[in-house]
Amino acid sequence: MGNQFTQGPIVQGTTLGLLQPNQLISGGSYQPSSQACIVDLTPPVFSGINLLVRGLIGQLRASWSAGTDATPPISYEVYCKPFTASGLFNVANICGITSQNNFNIFALADGTLLQPGVEYFVGVRAIDAVGNRDTNLVSLSQSSPGIAGVTSGQIGGVFAVNEQNQLIASFWAVDNEGVINNPARLGFASYVIYDEQSSLVPGMAESGIAANAQGFFEIAPVASVLDLNNTYYTVMVTIEIDGVDITYNLPITYPEAGPQYDTRAVFSINVSNELQGSLWVTKENQKVVSNLGLASYSIRNKSGALIGISQSNIAADANGVFQITPVNSSAIVDFNHYTVDISIVADGLSRSGVVGLVVGE
Repeated sequence: MGNQFTQGPIVQGTTLGLLQPNQLISGGSYQPSSQACIVDLTPPVFSGINLLVRGLIGQLRASWSAGTDATPPISYEVYCKPFTASGLFNVANICGITSQNNFNIFALADGTLLQPGVEYFVGVRAIDAVGNRDTNLVSLSQSSPGIAGVTSGQIGGVFAVNEQNQLIASFWAVDNEGVINNPARLGFASYVIYDEQSSLVPGMAESGIAANAQGFFEIAPVASVLDLNNTYYTVMVTIEIDGVDITYNLPITYPEAGPQYDTRAVFSINVSNELQGSLWVTKENQKVVSNLGLASYSIRNKSGALIGISQSNIAADANGVFQITPVNSSAIVDFNHYTVDISIVADGLSRSGVVGLVVGE
């Protein structure tokens, strides 16, 4: 078959094997399966941590510039160690993993909260989707004023935003004997959320929460208004223990730790010189066919400029495929170095990605 142009993963046993001449194919950036033709052994290009400052409630906030790699997505391992940078980049010192370009450090890897007057050394390493880890040795240090809280008892817990964009949480109080579950000792609990400016977030609060028989406080899921991509937040939790209100500050787990979504696409030029195509989104490499919103796409040239070919408000068919409206392809001059920005709403959130539109031999 002559003049077949491909980019991205090709899945055997599908209609993709029946392509006609002069068809363009565009897909995800990698295929994490045994059928992948290229094995990525190169770690991400990453310069390490570049900023470490004190947070408003005692945490240390680390920041860095994004790394680059042929096999996204990139995750970042945050290392923290007190007193010295020697031996910092040991996996035992990983206090958090994130896909963001910043991270709030409240505790060491063993759960010990940051202490006042202690100098902490922090470093960050990038790791790609197939496990290649960079080896930078950059570290910064900063002393902490200590995390606000009590010393006679502690509060632990997990706050997160789920796939339905709801805030969910479970938290508890502990003493030297473990989680406190004696109902005679536990009163009601409450929480409020502060943003990075120490301002209360409206609607993100609940009080009068009772513990279950195991001593765990579960919140009622609530629609999230948190902008986790651009702002960091802190949850202030209060539990009445032995008649005394105990307050602790906890972080929010970011949704990137959840299932991996990937946008995919196939494009071709028909006999009328029109660009036609299909878009879809996968979740853990399985095509999503339900709980889908609308999709959009736009095409850029090798300089990153939009070329005027785009469409929005595309609805999916029963098979989870978004068919674009055929459009005149004369703006695609030489088929080289074009990229397509794709956005598809799946499971309540916008899933964005970029695929290539390239002619090969």
